Amino acid sequence: SNGLLESLPDDSAEALRQARRSAAVGYLAQRAALDRLDPLFEEAGIAWVAMKGTHVRECVYPDPALRAASDIDLLILPEDRRRAARVLLDAGYTAHVEPANISHEATFSQGAVDIDLHWHMLRPGRTRIDMTAELLARRQRTNGVWGLSDDDTLFLMLTHPAFAKYACSPNMGLARVADFLMWVQKRPVDWPAVLQRLERAGLKTAAWVMLGWFRMLAPPHVAATLDGWIDSVRPGRLRAAYLNQWLTRDLPSRWLSRPVLIQFGFTLPMHDRPGDVLHALRGLRQARQNELRDARALMGEGFGFD
Repeated sequence: SNGLLESLPDDSAEALRQARRSAAVGYLAQRAALDRLDPLFEEAGIAWVAMKGTHVRECVYPDPALRAASDIDLLILPEDRRRAARVLLDAGYTAHVEPANISHEATFSQGAVDIDLHWHMLRPGRTRIDMTAELLARRQRTNGVWGLSDDDTLFLMLTHPAFAKYACSPNMGLARVADFLMWVQKRPVDWPAVLQRLERAGLKTAAWVMLGWFRMLAPPHVAATLDGWIDSVRPGRLRAAYLNQWLTRDLPSRWLSRPVLIQFGFTLPMHDRPGDVLHALRGLRQARQNELRDARALMGEGFGFD
């Protein structure tokens, strides 16, 4: 507000104004890209949703430009990935295909706008069943942007960050914390429906970890609500004690330079059953074996990695 800016030293106030202008410019560029792509995807018969910050800011922030997003995350069906890539390329975007991620996503860039195109919510195998089709079937439109349903958005908030590079550490960024805390206070929550999705995905434990991390930063009136949710997804006593050590001792941050240790010591134990762990490991092996196949499914038969 103007009152706050007037109370700050001139250099601090100007820095805030510049940050606000930069955020507004970034939002307008990303929103223009979404508005341009929407009819192109519709014409091509491609169902899509915006995910994560790009969607949440349209739903709970009084001014969406207040919530900066480094890129636009879009989810489509796996069978639509080739056509979606063609739409983006024809619209002037450049593809950036990474072998490590090509099983489920690729990045398309144009100027200052980056689009992360996903055809799976997580790497295949992370969820017990593939949920992409049902997520898209329940999509809803808010402020002109297709997004996940309210329950699916909360489901995503409690699962996707658990397997990200900066899972449950300060490096994950406060924006995700703000997204979650604003969402549970401003949007209706059907917790039994979210719990059902978590059970079917085999990721109740991942949700327990994320809820525990969010609770550390939640105001008291929100923490009281989270306590009930936490109890409904709590894993067994020994696993809960083990994973809690990762949270309270901030081990994901301390061992950030050792991703294999984090994967085997932290993220794999966030699957609900031993069979889910094996399913995730098989998915990782298949993703590595099928990198070229997946790249060609996206970019065409003539594509090859450098």
